[in-house]
Parts: sequence; C-alpha cells; structure tokens
Amino acid sequence: MDGFCGSLIDFAKIGDFKMPEVQQGDVASARKAMDEAFGVFAPGFDNAVTGLKGLGQGPSAEADAARKSLVDALTPLRDQVVAAKTKLDAAPKDDKMAAAAAAVSFQQIGSAINDMPDPFQQLETNASLKALAAQAPNCKKLPS
Repeated sequence: MDGFCGSLIDFAKIGDFKMPEVQQGDVASARKAMDEAFGVFAPGFDNAVTGLKGLGQGPSAEADAARKSLVDALTPLRDQVVAAKTKLDAAPKDDKMAAAAAAVSFQQIGSAINDMPDPFQQLETNASLKALAAQAPNCKKLPS
C-alpha cells in the first residue's frame, strides 16, 4: 500500500497547481506558463502510471482493483500530457502557435481530469483500503 500511495505523491501535486496569469498576446509568458504546467503534470501522471504499473500483487483484491482502475484512468491522460509536452518542447520558444496549441491541449486535459473519479476517494471510503492506508507512511503524504 505504501508503494501505491507513493506512486501518487507527484500526481497529488497537480491538484495544488495554479496556472500563472498570462497577458493575451504575450507569447513568452504563455510559453513559460505552459512549461510550468507541463513540468508539474508530466511527472505527476507519468510517475503515477509507471509506479502503479510496477507494483506487485496488492495486499488485497480491493487494492488490486483500485490500482487497475487508476492505471486505466490515468494512462490515456498521461499519454496526452506527454504528447503535448513533447510537441511544446520541440517548438521554438517564440512559436505563438505552439503555445496556443499547448494551451488548448492543457484545457482538454484539465476537463478530462475534472471528469475523472477522485483517485484518492477509495482510500477514504473503502474500509479495508483505509485501514491499509493508515499503516502506510506515503499515504499520509496524500490529500485527505
């Protein structure tokens, strides 16, 4: 269970991220904001998916089901984030179209996150997972 929660620590940081204000037409600040956003989102999603996929047999069938459910939900979003970040990273820093495309991708990813079930909810609502989480140090680092 500690590995399960540990895999989600960087993902939990996504919830705390606040997009910096950007003045319309300011390509440099838009690019900087997108770089900051993808700098939080890419490792958050990638570490969650990679970490959860790398876990062995869970302590219970419920823990395995929760892990599989999260991997299934997060993998396509991780792939979107990585693709958008890769495109932005490949573009020149002053490329207005690349910054705009990154912003559109970021909005789509944000909508998908909002539509996704709360990945931490089962740690609170499922009695056996809650008991296991209470004994795992990394679970204490997650939002409650």
